[in-house]
Amino acid sequence: MKKTCLFLSLLGLVLFLGCNKEKELNPEKVLKGNPFLTSVKVAGARKVSIDTTANQIQIILPEQFKGDVIDIELGISEDAALELHPWRPLFSPGHVKYHFRGSPPEHFTLSKKSGSGAHTKTYAVFVKHEGPLSAELTSDIVLTPSSPTNARGAGTIVLKSGIGSIPEAPNEVTKVVPFIKNTAKNIDIQGNWDLGTISFEDVFSLMDVDGSIVGLQYGDKTFQFPQMQKLGRGPVTVHFYYADRLFRVFKKGMPTDFYGGIFLHSNTYSVALQNGRLASPVKLPLKTIGISGLQTQFPSSLPDDQYLLSFYEGTQLIGNAPLVIARDTLARAIGQMWVEESEDQKTYLQFRSDPITLIRGSQLLANPFPIIADHASQPFDKTKKIPDLALRKNEKITILKARVKEDPTYADHSIRLYIGAYRIPTDMPPGRYDAMMVLGESQYSLPYWSQIEIR
Repeated sequence: MKKTCLFLSLLGLVLFLGCNKEKELNPEKVLKGNPFLTSVKVAGARKVSIDTTANQIQIILPEQFKGDVIDIELGISEDAALELHPWRPLFSPGHVKYHFRGSPPEHFTLSKKSGSGAHTKTYAVFVKHEGPLSAELTSDIVLTPSSPTNARGAGTIVLKSGIGSIPEAPNEVTKVVPFIKNTAKNIDIQGNWDLGTISFEDVFSLMDVDGSIVGLQYGDKTFQFPQMQKLGRGPVTVHFYYADRLFRVFKKGMPTDFYGGIFLHSNTYSVALQNGRLASPVKLPLKTIGISGLQTQFPSSLPDDQYLLSFYEGTQLIGNAPLVIARDTLARAIGQMWVEESEDQKTYLQFRSDPITLIRGSQLLANPFPIIADHASQPFDKTKKIPDLALRKNEKITILKARVKEDPTYADHSIRLYIGAYRIPTDMPPGRYDAMMVLGESQYSLPYWSQIEIR
């Protein structure tokens, strides 16, 4: 009997201690002895728990919780404070608002001063949302080329329920997995999800095909969008790379490829070349190379020059850009040209495909072709030699002296481009001019594709 009483007494003591510990970690109560966080409350939550060792907060929301943002009300010790930053606009004293659905776990930091320094503690917040998985498709799923012969389909979604933060709990590895199925095409593909975008690789065979089922899996939860999907072609375009505009000379008399898409063999493609020296555009046919390439050949008889190339699918313009076409790959020209009044030494390269019009007294900017550049780690060189600008009208040439400017942002701020600034004289006769870089005594680059108009 004594042994039985002793056992029951010990069991009662263990349960008592366990209850005390649970109360201490209950965020609705004061966290005893915690020098930073004293309590946590979340309106609408079914349960909130805190791991004071790992500094992790777990929030469980019931199925009926419909919002995407939770307000975490923090009880903070008297000598501590929530760190606030401009890049955390949802934080305010004592409150962490968190747009949780489909987002990575939130983190916040509490700090307190101690002597000459400060102590900090950072907490991670995980959110689990109960109930079935649901989402809304907020765009069509459109196809863009992923290779010369295949395409990637992508669309945007909004998660509505059944999912919280990702992951929803510490050490969890569950992922959102989109899927697409089409019985007629015998396709069953798992895709990728990335913060609101779903994508599927190698699905060109589904273009304009009816009856595709699209849905999501998350752990043991599955959701299927109610409408059958038909994957369509994304906006058709021709891509122009920086190299094409800044230092590449397109050769005459040989096949030349351009890329973009999706290009269809059943459609007709062409390119029109024009500039200020041609009486009418030169039109050339394009042939498709797979679904992402177009090919043409510039005639050897075409004069060396800079041209505005305009690409068409049927009669629809799908891209244009000024490019240099010449026999010599070392041909010199003007890359880009634009109008700017700022006297600051810094400017930003502008890619334009429209003619230049400006008034007398304005400042015209131009970068040489090929570019003049330094590594961004090198200091700005105000003595860098930038060609002067020649304006030609009826065989009369006016020379404008260059003032050196820079664009330090090219290639993700790794390269500094040098640009010339040229002031149009206030007594310059109005009219249309060919613009050229001065290469030497009576030596000039190829003209800019369009004549510039001075008013």
